Amino acid sequence: MRQSSCLSIIVVVISVTLVAITNNADGALASSLPPAPPAAAAGWTAVANVNDKSIQQAGQFGLWIYRQITRLYFLRYVNVVSGQTQPYNGGYNYRLVVTVYGGPNWKTTLYDADVWGIPGTTTHWWFRSFTPKRS
Repeated sequence: MRQSSCLSIIVVVISVTLVAITNNADGALASSLPPAPPAAAAGWTAVANVNDKSIQQAGQFGLWIYRQITRLYFLRYVNVVSGQTQPYNGGYNYRLVVTVYGGPNWKTTLYDADVWGIPGTTTHWWFRSFTPKRS
């Protein structure tokens, strides 16, 4: 990996961390560390409505961070196709399949997104991964 790519990833991680260490709604400083990825599939529930605002927010967040890390700014969010959620640490783990437009040949591509967040907030989100779905 090029040195500039590594530096970009580090800058994004630091930026996301700083955004997460902001004041809570009650004015208290957020003190919890990012949640660890779940060890097992226990407690996962299939998403009943992929058009739910919180599901869309999680998918858009995953793409937004991925675009910042990869500098693939031309990628555009389309929708969430399917997914699973799991309550965790006051928020939810999200495993989603997201449709993205752009990339090679300007076509739609499915991505696997793995994020954690508190629905309805803009600062309490953690990025884990966003990868092209294997066929």
